[in-house]
Amino acid sequence: MENQTKKVASIQGAGTYEGQHGILYSFDYSFDDETTLRANHKSQQSPFSVGDEVDVIIRGSRDGFSWGQVKRPENLAYSSKPTSVDKFQDRQEIILNEWAIGRALEWEMNKSHPHEASIKEAIALAKQLKKYALDLDNISFEKTLEESNTNSTF
Repeated sequence: MENQTKKVASIQGAGTYEGQHGILYSFDYSFDDETTLRANHKSQQSPFSVGDEVDVIIRGSRDGFSWGQVKRPENLAYSSKPTSVDKFQDRQEIILNEWAIGRALEWEMNKSHPHEASIKEAIALAKQLKKYALDLDNISFEKTLEESNTNSTF
C-alpha cells in the first residue's frame, strides 16, 4: 500500500458498484502529478473538489489502472470549508449587525427630521450598540451615562 498526499486535478463519475454495505459510487480521480485512481464513495457526489489536497492510498494496480482510497489528509481532518458551527456564527454576526443598524437608524430618524438624519452618526451608533451587546458584562453604566451627556449620538 502506497500512501501519498496529492492535489485533485479532475474528478469524473464512473458508475456504481454493489459493495457488501450497499451501493457505492465510483469516481475516477486525476491528480496534479498526472496519476489516476478509481475510488468508491457512499454518496452520489464526490466528497472532494478539484484543488483539494487528499491522501491517496493505492490498494491495487493492473495494466496502468489503479484503484484504492481517497480521503482527507490526517493533518486536514477538519475541512477548511465552513461547518454548520461556522455558518451559525456567521448568521449570528449578521443578525447582530442588522439589529444594531436597525436600532441606530431608528434612533437617528427619531431624534431629527428624516431629511436631516445622518447615516454616518447612525453607523457610529450601530458600532457602539454592537460593542455593548457583545460585552454587556464589562460595560459601566456610569460611563455610559457620562458619554451620553457629552456625546450627541448616544
